[in-house]
Amino acid sequence: MRTFLKIFFQSDLMTPHLYIDPNTGGMLFQLLAVFLAVFSGILFFFSRQIRSGLARLRRTIRHEQPEDKPENTEDQS
Repeated sequence: MRTFLKIFFQSDLMTPHLYIDPNTGGMLFQLLAVFLAVFSGILFFFSRQIRSGLARLRRTIRHEQPEDKPENTEDQS
């Protein structure tokens, strides 16, 4: 067991191959923050149109679904 652990910890599996520089991470965070702000601004600006479009879609789906019960059950004798 000791030899396995020694081989495992001395192998290439434990050496990090990828590294992100802290300045690069900060730049990526700033870019993502801008994209998030733009996306939320677009959602806020078009929220009324999005809500009305979703309501229209729900109404369309609701009217296209077949009825489970027949409307006139008296005539089925």
